[in-house]
Amino acid sequence: MFRGQIGMRKNYLTVLAVLISALLPNPAKADFGDADFPVGMFKDGPKSYHDAWCRSIKNKCRVRFQGPAMWVEGQGGIQRDQLIRYRYDVDPGEAGLFTGLSVGDYYNYVSYTSKSGIQREALFIFSNRPAQRDFIKAFVRWKKQESRPIPNYRLPASQGPQDTHGRDKGLNPYDNPPITDWSEKTTKERDPKCNSPVYRNKPECRE
Repeated sequence: MFRGQIGMRKNYLTVLAVLISALLPNPAKADFGDADFPVGMFKDGPKSYHDAWCRSIKNKCRVRFQGPAMWVEGQGGIQRDQLIRYRYDVDPGEAGLFTGLSVGDYYNYVSYTSKSGIQREALFIFSNRPAQRDFIKAFVRWKKQESRPIPNYRLPASQGPQDTHGRDKGLNPYDNPPITDWSEKTTKERDPKCNSPVYRNKPECRE
């Protein structure tokens, strides 16, 4: 009987310890736990990248926003205070003319003052409406320096000029250290074999 009482007491203490530990905050978690972003993730301003066409159709380039900078990977860019104005135009295309659908190419013109003091203009083209929409949203956030993460965090790889993929492929700008060198490129060079009709439609050649 005495041993049974000792066993019951141990079980009671074990249950009590479990209940107390469940009520105490987990030092590794805080507030919303797994739903919380790391502290300071958005403090450096907006970040995103957008796969566009630069100045002419099919001339692929990757545009990045990071803090006060906007640039084309591997080439160059500007700081927020160099921006003069932005405007866009839409070429509805033949399909849009007859169906009323928003089909065609979107032309984004960015006027800025170069480092030498000359006014210049750049052109970024999209033919995918969601990609165009996300580019404009990101541009406005960059212009206002608002660090809200959507869609910068949510859809960093769904903003190509034509096809959307819905995967960040490890390139989410909030999951990677800031880029300090504008000559750095995160795009892959097209494999020459993709020009062959045999490989053209394979997944690695469609991206």
